[in-house]
Amino acid sequence: MQNKHILIVDDHSLFRTGLKMILTQVGEARGVSEAKSIKEALDFCESGIDAILLDIHLPGINGIDGIKPLLDRFGAVPIIILSANEDPNSIIDAKKLGASGYINKAANADEMVTSITKVLAGGMCFNHDASSGGTYESSNSLSRNLTPRQIEVLMYLCEGKPNKLIARELNMSENTVRVHVSAILSALGASNRTEAILIAQREGITS
Repeated sequence: MQNKHILIVDDHSLFRTGLKMILTQVGEARGVSEAKSIKEALDFCESGIDAILLDIHLPGINGIDGIKPLLDRFGAVPIIILSANEDPNSIIDAKKLGASGYINKAANADEMVTSITKVLAGGMCFNHDASSGGTYESSNSLSRNLTPRQIEVLMYLCEGKPNKLIARELNMSENTVRVHVSAILSALGASNRTEAILIAQREGITS
């Protein structure tokens, strides 16, 4: 988490203060900024945000409904939901809408830093037991390790399109596409793009 800038979106000042201490002292984050609502986060002007930690229960727009506008505003910056409630439906909704993780607020400092660091490296941190919710995808499905945006990139990879064309199609920078491709290879356990395509087709992630 070193040299990373994190934006916390939570309306409880005491929790923000405690989390900021964890991120800077345990995680050694470069910087931590705060917002009390989705609206305040969307109005945030500072550049260089590397991840957003988002509470569900917020004034105005709630965290789940705020995922899409935040992704539209901040692009490829990963969003991690923070909640004291591990409701399976909320976890499913968060993942479907493009969140990269879901962390229980009761997690200790080391667990929280480890999960956030995993997301910053291109992974995901949905630690809830899939079997208890009953409505998750199969735990054996590799698609659970991919965000919706990464699946979109993967679909274009399967069509044989180069990064430059994928960037144009998805309205993102070529560097962002490279980051997604690297995360896809890691999630699928593939050593190159061709192997990733074969794995995706074998697992039924793409047709």
